[in-house]
Amino acid sequence: MTTSIATAHEADAERRHEHRFQVSESIARLVMRTTANNLPLSRDDRPYQWSTTTYCDTLNWSIFRAAQKGSAMQLRIREYHRTRPQGVMNPGAAWIEFKDDEEDTSLKERFGVSMDVARSFLRGEIALPDPDHGLAERAGRLLKDGARPVVVTQYNRLAYNSLDTAIRITADHNLMYFALPWEARDDNDQPSPLGTLLAMEPDVIVEMKWYGELPHWAIDLHAYLKENTHEERPSKFIVAMRWLLGETDGAKKKKKK
Repeated sequence: MTTSIATAHEADAERRHEHRFQVSESIARLVMRTTANNLPLSRDDRPYQWSTTTYCDTLNWSIFRAAQKGSAMQLRIREYHRTRPQGVMNPGAAWIEFKDDEEDTSLKERFGVSMDVARSFLRGEIALPDPDHGLAERAGRLLKDGARPVVVTQYNRLAYNSLDTAIRITADHNLMYFALPWEARDDNDQPSPLGTLLAMEPDVIVEMKWYGELPHWAIDLHAYLKENTHEERPSKFIVAMRWLLGETDGAKKKKKK
């Protein structure tokens, strides 16, 4: 049953490039200072506001395995708070997000809802409208396959983007990865306490997302980031799942013996 329970709806107009870099605090400051000289502060991400993102996967980790191969459909619940919460799925506003990753591009759609609605969606009790890219329908199939919350990230985000959203640059500080007990998605409406702290990121994660061609200043910034990192950073979901499954130190795949 599809219901009109979303208070807001946002969707990418087309696939966009998405590159991530793990950098030191000093490099991040320089990057974001340059960014601030060229882009306005994002309206939806206030400086150093806590973002809590709960990611779902199935019993056989099908979403994670697909992501490892470079193509996956992420299903997640995002919350924003002034101070860091000790649990997830807290009462209030939430965003149900769908993100289709394909190599170095992504397509995202999200719905602003109450947490009660988000919980009902995860339990398969309601469906969301599917107006743009078919992502909501795909997410519904994942839920039927048993997808449920498994890992959580928390971080402070500073974000800038152009008024036409053609380019967006973010810096995530104090990034933490948590396990979430498998039984966390039960039928009650109480917040789920965070599980084990899997890891804390010592550096800053800078992300550049854009449509079409980058402006000259952003091309130079992208080149600078590449010069100051060993390799591109995997998504937060992949890193969190690698920590959860003990497959790696987070950023790199475990070497086969």
